[in-house]
Amino acid sequence: MNESSSPQNLKDNQSRPTVLVAEDNPVVRKGLCNFLGKWGYRPVEVENGDDAWQQLLENPAIRLAILDWNLPGLTGMQICQRLRAKRPEPYVYLLMFSARTSIEEQIAALEGGADDYLTKPVKPSLLKARLAVGQRIINHFQPLTAKP
Repeated sequence: MNESSSPQNLKDNQSRPTVLVAEDNPVVRKGLCNFLGKWGYRPVEVENGDDAWQQLLENPAIRLAILDWNLPGLTGMQICQRLRAKRPEPYVYLLMFSARTSIEEQIAALEGGADDYLTKPVKPSLLKARLAVGQRIINHFQPLTAKP
């Protein structure tokens, strides 16, 4: 049995926060996932909005998501709007990740259901800090949404 499939490592991997990474650029997606792994997260990679939507519907472990605005299929904005309308619990912290830099577009994303907005390229330290905020919010609300 190799080290990555030992019972302890599987348990550790399952206890790591799961982050959906929806990014169509494979280089950017891989870079994000590498950082997430180093920071203690378990990334789930998808390259289009339709796959991102399926993951959000089928995988309740996803509580944090990084969504590119301009995904093929459903856009990041459409995913935000659908998720807020169709899956209120468990709450998913949505971070819109885009090259769009105008204040109006950032406001539109936040009003459309995103919890945060980062422009590309992003300093890894800022992304790490914003994800920590998302995790803190998720942890704060988890006891409130847990059912006996």
